Amino acid sequence: MDETSPLVSPLRDSGEFSYCPTEPTSPRGAFGGTPGSVVRIPAGSPERSRERQPLLDRDRGSSPREPHRNEFPEDPEFREIIRKAERAIQEGIYPERIYQGSSGSYFVKDSQGKIIGVFKPKNEEPYGQLNPKWTKWLQKLCCPCCFGRDCLVLNQGYLSEAGASLVDQKLELNIVPRTKMVYLASETFNYSAIDRVKSRGKKLALEKVPKVGQRFHRIGLPPKVGSFQLFVDGYKDADFWLRRFEAEPLPENNNRQLQLQFERLVVLDYIIRNTDRGNDNWLLKYDCPMDSVGTRDTDWVVVKDPIIKLAAIDNGLAFPLKHPDSWRACKHLRWHCFDQSLLNPSTMLIHTFGETSSHYIALHVI
Repeated sequence: MDETSPLVSPLRDSGEFSYCPTEPTSPRGAFGGTPGSVVRIPAGSPERSRERQPLLDRDRGSSPREPHRNEFPEDPEFREIIRKAERAIQEGIYPERIYQGSSGSYFVKDSQGKIIGVFKPKNEEPYGQLNPKWTKWLQKLCCPCCFGRDCLVLNQGYLSEAGASLVDQKLELNIVPRTKMVYLASETFNYSAIDRVKSRGKKLALEKVPKVGQRFHRIGLPPKVGSFQLFVDGYKDADFWLRRFEAEPLPENNNRQLQLQFERLVVLDYIIRNTDRGNDNWLLKYDCPMDSVGTRDTDWVVVKDPIIKLAAIDNGLAFPLKHPDSWRACKHLRWHCFDQSLLNPSTMLIHTFGETSSHYIALHVI
């Protein structure tokens, strides 16, 4: 090709060049530069270093993060609980499947066998591909018209669980046990046959041919992503306590305490648009603490005021894409045992947060 041909770049022999618009020679040239013009960019210029800089700093630190690493620098207490769960799994104390419910959820234990949390894997949710409960598979097969809620995104319940905990922390309601997204792997989780065969094959290769087995990126089963919620001790289903309170009414002071706790639950569900809140997915704890004071003659027992605490669990069907308007999209709360004058959500906001805070929440959150 002729050297004077316009198709030959004058910088073809130079190793340091890049495609970018040329500097305009006239005001009109600022918008009408020749497409594909070639200009020289020095190696040490700021523009060249910016071209090679990644758009997102994935590491955000000096050392790269390991894949599937559970790091919570803002919550060291939660991180320590996850470390206890991981050590227990390595020692052979595996999570135990919860047989209630319509999804695969597990009680996670520590090295002493004490339950410390509830783990709900993403792919074992009610409509996940590895859900161990056959009832949802049968429902999907035989009743596709009743399959799921059209206002929710399927298999995103673990994010909803973590999101409800985050909203609870921001509003300082203190009724949702801390919940975060974690990665865990255990023999008791529901894996596909291929994953289990691959895991056994890698372990066998590591034993027989260590040089080959050491090249594998992972030896055991693949970690599952899901929501991990801290376990709350001493709580029972709300239905149990509500039936007992009907037979044995609470004192006025304790009844007011219970009502305030319940108002916080209603405010939370109103903000996150929870579509599933029955008496089986919120818990109550009723304590009657006593202090024994020893004297010379006898032992006196000082009875303190009972304490009622509420825990909102199973928040996986919240944050809908639209208002729940189908015939089975929402399960309503039971209000029969509470003051009907407080059914207005704005009134509950004032009772729970105060007038100033409620006005802010109504404007910016709801």
